[in-house]
Parts: sequence; structure tokens; C-alpha cells
Amino acid sequence: MASRTVRPQTDPGWHITPVFLRAATLGAVLLGAAVVFGRSDLLVLGTPLLIVTVWTLATRPRAIPSISGTVSATSPLEGSTEAWTLRIDCADAEQFAAYVGDRRMLTMTPESGAVAGMLDSGHVTSTLRWRPKRWGTREILGTRVAVFGSWGGFRYGTVRVPAVRVTTRPDTATFDSKRALPHPQGLIGVNRSNTKAEGTEFADIRQFQTGDRLRRIHWPVSARTGTLHVRTSFAEQDTEVLVVLDASADFTAADAETEHASSLDLGVRASAGVATHFLGRGDRVGLEVVGGMQPVRLPMGMGTLHSRRVVDCLAGIERGVGTGFRTASIRTRIRPGGVLLLVSPLLSPMPLALAAKLAQRGMTVLVIDCFPGEVPTDDAGMAIATRLRLLERDREIRAIQRLGVPVTAWRGPGSLDPALSRLSARPQPRVVRR
Repeated sequence: MASRTVRPQTDPGWHITPVFLRAATLGAVLLGAAVVFGRSDLLVLGTPLLIVTVWTLATRPRAIPSISGTVSATSPLEGSTEAWTLRIDCADAEQFAAYVGDRRMLTMTPESGAVAGMLDSGHVTSTLRWRPKRWGTREILGTRVAVFGSWGGFRYGTVRVPAVRVTTRPDTATFDSKRALPHPQGLIGVNRSNTKAEGTEFADIRQFQTGDRLRRIHWPVSARTGTLHVRTSFAEQDTEVLVVLDASADFTAADAETEHASSLDLGVRASAGVATHFLGRGDRVGLEVVGGMQPVRLPMGMGTLHSRRVVDCLAGIERGVGTGFRTASIRTRIRPGGVLLLVSPLLSPMPLALAAKLAQRGMTVLVIDCFPGEVPTDDAGMAIATRLRLLERDREIRAIQRLGVPVTAWRGPGSLDPALSRLSARPQPRVVRR
């Protein structure tokens, strides 16, 4: 979130403006005509122009303006409002004008991206507000700046303030789940285990057995029954969660003029939301992006810092060409009891084939469908082809569900609860190393 200041790399110097040339030429013509034809009215009209011309030449600016642009954050959150501040210092200047040309995926205030004004004692600070519309890394806020002397007779520039490389972090989709992950391992997170062990959540009261700790004795029940009874609790356990994002396709690409999210937008936001949620519960989370222009692999980790790493990795994703998804691309090993969350629009049969292959190995797999559900209607041929592919996609989803791999559509909070309930009800698979 650190700010960054950039300055122009060129020095164009001061130049006469067309306004000055027109005023000087018109003043000279009027004065000459007044002398030749003896017209006093032309003398009255031309004298002010000559006075302004002489004044402009006498106060010709010579100092080099100091121009800088400062962006308030180089890694803003998607949808947040940030500032782009222009500072100009020049004792000989009176006016300035600036225009922000690089506004891809931005909403500017003012909307035109143009600002102008007067310098106060040779100094001015102008702030423009901008809001990123979509996550990603872009070169934005390249600005053209011009500084003018008295009466606009001399101009410095236009000079270009370089664009700033800004990485917009994806907005973490609102997500919450009341269901624990199935078959957790460890004793760190807040997932309630199916087994009874040391923990804080009350499970039952039973008779005292050899090896029970004395501090677990429940004295009211023991006094009433005449035999020692102890309290039992559920184990608070953590698990490993591997989030695999399919970036090989981007259906209904987001348009700067619309608010519709593409499949990759939904996938990135869903991955960020799920990862942030389980990291907040104390689980270990890893991330792999398959099918993009560059593979992304973030090992298992936990904590707030790891959550920031996950979001930063998601912000740098670039869509692939549609053929880069390979089952061999998943290299992160998950220990028994872990869960693999496959986030994909399922436009290709390869993600489902990967899910079936991993499930047959005994791994707990949950497929999150991030298809936006919008079929373009502007192109009739494309609409028909998309509908045919969606019919094949439905058949493939039903086939993998019959194999025991749940597929759930991303709908925000509670999206995964039904699938996690079914997975938790199953016995933990026995995996044999070969």
C-alpha cells in the first residue's frame, strides 16, 4: 500500500504559444493600419494587444518547473478509492493544465481526467480521485502536464509524467461457512473433529477411566452418582487446504463499461475469499494457479501474512490461451485429511478429469463452479456453440458427481456448506503409499 512519486524524464523547455503569436501579429497589423489610414479606432484596438505582448516578453519565464505525481497506493484493493496528486513548483508560471490519459479499468473524478487552475505564489497541488474497477497489474495514470507563463504567452510542455505500475488486489468475496472441513488433522485450528480429545468444546460426560486427568473430573455428577465422572470435549484441529484455480479460460471477459464479472473474476475472488476464510480459522492453505500465462505455486502456510501472499499472487494472474491446463501441473502434496478445492468454470473436461483422478487416489476433492451463467446473445453462432458446450458440461458434472466428487456453484456465503456436510459424513479414506 506504499505511495510512489514519479517525475518527468524530459525537459521540453519554454516555447511561444499560438495565442502570443496571434496577439502580437494582430496588434502590429492594427497599429500599422492606424498609422497608414489615420484610424484612431484601430489604434485603440491594437494598443492593448501590443501592451500584453511587451509585458509577456518582459516577464518571460526562465525557471524550469518542478513537476511530480504521487499515487497514494501501488497495491490498492479492488473497488477502493485512491488519490493521484500532481505538484507543480515554478516561480515564473501562472497557470497549469493536466490530462490523465492512461485510465484503463479506472473510474476517475473528475470523469474527464482533466484538471486546470492557477498557481498560488508559484505553487499548486491538485488531487484527482481514482478507483480501480478490476484486479490485475497495469501501467496507469500516465499524465500530460503543461505550465503557462503570464497571459498564456509561453508554455512549458506538454511534458509526460510516467505511468505508475499498480497491482490491484482482488476483492475478497464475502464467504463464511458453518461447516468444518472433513477429516482434519493437527491440533491448531478451530475445526471440530469427529473424535474426542483435548479441546474446549464440550462433548459428553462419562465415567472416569485410567489415564484421565483430574482436572477433567465433573464433581456435581460424581457426587450425585457416587462414582467419578469426567468431561470430554471435541478436538480442535486444523487441516491443509489446497486451492487450485483454473486460469486457462475467461468466459464473458469483463468490460470496462459494464459491471458484469467474467469467470476468471469470479474464480479469483472466490479463491481469495475461501483462502482468507480458512486462514482465519487457523488452517494451512496453499495456492496453485493452473493454465495461466505463468504458473503460480504458493506452498502451504498460515497466518495473516500468508493471507496477504495469497491475495498478491492472485492479483498477478494472467489468463492463458485455453490449452494450458494439465493434470500433471498440480505439484503440491497434501497429507491425508487435507482438502483440495478446485475453482474452475469447467469449460474444459480436463479440470473434471483431474478431480476424478485425485478422488480415486483417496484425496478429498471439492469442485467450485465459477461459471458466470451468462450466454452472449449478440453473436448467434457463438450463442449456439456455447449452449452446446454447456449441455456437454452438465453431462460431465453429473458423471463426476456419480463418482462421489461434489460440484457446487459459487454463490458467496454458505456456498460450500452442503458439500462439506456430505464429505464430513463419509469415513476418512485409507490411503496406501505404493
